[in-house]
Amino acid sequence: MDTNDDLITLELADLLPDEAGEVVLFASDDPVSIQSDSPVVNSGVVEHDHITMTGENVSGLTFSHFANGITVYHDSSDIQIVAPLVAEM
Repeated sequence: MDTNDDLITLELADLLPDEAGEVVLFASDDPVSIQSDSPVVNSGVVEHDHITMTGENVSGLTFSHFANGITVYHDSSDIQIVAPLVAEM
């Protein structure tokens, strides 16, 4: 069985960030891939208390911060970020 048959693919440009440039995604039943032309410049797990402008508590969630200023927070390993690597200087 090909697991890519169930993969939902979204473009980062299609997501609507809040006024602070933040997007929060929660797990679904199907894996999700977020595609971006903008590289990820920082990623990890939110280790401090943080509430988004829309009122979502993202403490403990995984985050990816993109060069275009958007930060995506998510709660699942079923969400995959596909973006170019940042060239080292």
